Amino acid sequence: MGAEVFARCAICHEIGPGAGNRQGPQLNELLGRRAGDLPDFSYSEALREAGQNGLVWTAETLAEFIARPRHFEPGSRMIFRGLRNPAEVEDVVAYLVSLETPDQVASRTGKALVETYCGACHATGSEDLGPHAEAPAFRDLHHRYDVGDLAEALVEGLSSGHPDMPEFEFDPDQAEAVIAYLKSLE
Repeated sequence: MGAEVFARCAICHEIGPGAGNRQGPQLNELLGRRAGDLPDFSYSEALREAGQNGLVWTAETLAEFIARPRHFEPGSRMIFRGLRNPAEVEDVVAYLVSLETPDQVASRTGKALVETYCGACHATGSEDLGPHAEAPAFRDLHHRYDVGDLAEALVEGLSSGHPDMPEFEFDPDQAEAVIAYLKSLE
């Protein structure tokens, strides 16, 4: 059912092997991706800023956007007015979710979160250099900690004791996504 409803989206968006950008961006690996974050698509300033401020596409945020794109993110250039039928929104989101494994989505979500909230100081990727040499690279955290044990700290408020490091609190799903990403770097 979701694939049938998605046919309306396919006028502007491609998904699947060989998908490319059209009037809208390709939607491969959408869930867990920061909004406005594909390097080869020209997003609206509103969507780029939303991604830079932490908007990550989850089933929930995607459902809200699909239902009312211009109200969800004013300034979006998406011309589609949205799906008014909640069952159709649910079907499209379920279809998009079905195209990926939960582990893929969790790792990508965690990557988007650490890039957004930690990338100003830490190296968050597998090979990058962080802006602050004294901030540990996330790819090396597993040498210092069992990253699986960080869930409680991420939810209750992670603080290192360094005066210039802000304290972060993630919800439990976000914490699990961050851990999934950190484990993918091991």
